Amino acid sequence: MTDAVVFATDLHGEIHNYERLLEVGAGKNVKAVVIGGDISPFLTAIGDVATYQREFIEFYLIPRMKQFREKTGKDVFIMMGNDDINLNMDLLEKGEKSGSFTLLNQKVHKIGDKFIAGYSYINEAPFLMKDWEKNEENIKKDLEELSKLSDPRKTIYSMHAPPLGTNLDVIFSGEHVGSSAIREFIKEKQPFMTLHGHIHESPQMTGNWKDAIGDSISINPGKGSILVFDLNDMKTMEVLTV
Repeated sequence: MTDAVVFATDLHGEIHNYERLLEVGAGKNVKAVVIGGDISPFLTAIGDVATYQREFIEFYLIPRMKQFREKTGKDVFIMMGNDDINLNMDLLEKGEKSGSFTLLNQKVHKIGDKFIAGYSYINEAPFLMKDWEKNEENIKKDLEELSKLSDPRKTIYSMHAPPLGTNLDVIFSGEHVGSSAIREFIKEKQPFMTLHGHIHESPQMTGNWKDAIGDSISINPGKGSILVFDLNDMKTMEVLTV
């Protein structure tokens, strides 16, 4: 690989997974590291979840990513997911200003000769946390606006929710729970590539971490696993387990 990108999602504050990701990301041919949502620890026996997540972001995530960028010179793109509390976005914005990483949600950035865009929101789900949840109609509107910021056919979209009815959105019951708006977006816009997470178990349930909608390749590597792909050669992609 000459222009490799490393992607992981649903790290949920697990430091050993972060360290493994950065180990892979430090490879000489790696251009960028992308972290696709659910970045913070969620479950804790005592204390407030928002504070627990805030401490993780402030005392581990921001300084560690800044150290990585300063040492390697590589880009780090990051966004929240549905288990991350939006109250702490101010810290991520400060982290971006300090040079620790570049925020992705509803933004577009250059990555090699292509673009990368992010979308943190998931379709409606039976979870208590609603900070990053929208109905399908609003997701559709958001993605239409996002598609205007770059040529979708030259853009990698990191969207936390997977597209409905694919290898990427199957829960333990066997039900497909992805987003219909995201699926329609991919079908209509035919982006270069889409990266997903959220449904941790889907690759194990379906036996596949990728799918195709038209000519677009969509991937959910699963919780904590690491996708490595080449911007110029999509045939060489692989998923590394932690």
